[in-house]
Amino acid sequence: MNPKFVPIWLLLLLSGCAAVEVFDQNDPPEYIVNQQADFFRHGPAQAFPPEKINKETYLNVLKKDSGFAFVRLLDNRTGYIAWSELRAGPPPVIEVPFDPVAVDDIVEVPLPDFSVVPDELPEKHRKP
Repeated sequence: MNPKFVPIWLLLLLSGCAAVEVFDQNDPPEYIVNQQADFFRHGPAQAFPPEKINKETYLNVLKKDSGFAFVRLLDNRTGYIAWSELRAGPPPVIEVPFDPVAVDDIVEVPLPDFSVVPDELPEKHRKP
């Protein structure tokens, strides 16, 4: 091999490598399946047919690598799904603690009595 082509080969080799993105295992992001998708238990190149995961299934993404996501379903099964089959889940709900003191401090204001007509009406509301 000609030594002047080594940098070009090295550049081509590295450009084909996708970055692996690993998420927090204790609090992974939640994603939703766009449409019925293939679920590979042992990797995308497994020898037997994949399972099918239904549309709108919630799951956690543990790792993203080469167009596939390593996921954990809510029943704790793990496997691989094509990244293009997923969309981000809803943002986490922020819990607001219940404060009984704040509830007791609510003051009820009575509504006005609409059956009482005031003595003086503004000029624009008077009948001619």
